[in-house]
Amino acid sequence: MTQRRTSGVATKPRANGEERWEEIVTAAAKIFSQKGYAATSLQDIASAVGILKGSMYHYIKNKEDLLFELVRRALDVQMPVLVEEASAGARSAPERLRSFIRRWMGFSRAQRLWSRVAENEFSQLSGKRYKEVVAERDKFSDFVKGIIEQGIREGAFDPATNPSVVTSSLFELMNSTPKWFKPSGDLSYGELAEWYATFVIRGIGGPDFRDRNGASLAEPNAEL
Repeated sequence: MTQRRTSGVATKPRANGEERWEEIVTAAAKIFSQKGYAATSLQDIASAVGILKGSMYHYIKNKEDLLFELVRRALDVQMPVLVEEASAGARSAPERLRSFIRRWMGFSRAQRLWSRVAENEFSQLSGKRYKEVVAERDKFSDFVKGIIEQGIREGAFDPATNPSVVTSSLFELMNSTPKWFKPSGDLSYGELAEWYATFVIRGIGGPDFRDRNGASLAEPNAEL
């Protein structure tokens, strides 16, 4: 018996098939990240999982189905980052921007892998899928642009700041971190989040990194 995935990716078996499906998705994420989507074959993924290539078609129709699944998973874990505390309306733009950076940098290792594949390869999606993903990605850019524009209106950021350039630069900074980050390095992900926030806020003319109570916001929020 089979069931249709709600994302429209493919049909796949129930029960034991769920575990196998996760193995396939995990393998695809790792190989896409290492070799790139275009250079990866279904045979590569099947071999990594330990199944025949023909068995892959019980789960997907084509390789793009796997990429779309990974991109959708990345978006699913990223969307809650747009949710702010109830008191956000009373907070300054620098405070809101720092909180956003903390949330974005708070993904788990597996979630960061999905996000890295999505960021690098989403443009390989075709037609309706590509348009759907771009529309979802625009929500993140619009959110950050809104914070930057708030800061300019409030006088917290340099009025010459270009919100689009800052937004693109910030996401490039955060999303490129997994390419070089080493857990054994000097900084944890949580500490990097604070460093990035201070770097960006100061770079666009923001205030010293202290909250309204005078506490240093450069202190790591948590070990991530």
